[in-house]
Amino acid sequence: MTEMQVVEVQTYTQGAVPEEAVELAVQRVRSLLRLAPGRVLFVRVKLALAADPAVDRPATVQATIDAGGRIIRAQAAARTLREATDLLHDRLRMRMMHGRAWPARRRMAQAQSLRKLAHS
Repeated sequence: MTEMQVVEVQTYTQGAVPEEAVELAVQRVRSLLRLAPGRVLFVRVKLALAADPAVDRPATVQATIDAGGRIIRAQAAARTLREATDLLHDRLRMRMMHGRAWPARRRMAQAQSLRKLAHS
């Protein structure tokens, strides 16, 4: 993603999610968009907080990013929305880094397939 590119982040909440939690999740996801393997076309962040006190990890945060047609998703659940957001950030960063290498791996796999065909 270029620095000039600004993508609106769609947000959805379920339960008693504070606005500060939404802002933090959006900021953390935005901070990773520069790692996207293509032009970022769409970003969605969902936050949910279960009202049931019996739930072990009531806070859930999800992110979906369309980077040039490649969909990158991550989700995390934790005891608090802050913790879930931190976990999501780490998972999403790993998926973004993996996605940046994807075109090179694909080209290598195609080249290997062509070599095998040439030698058959």
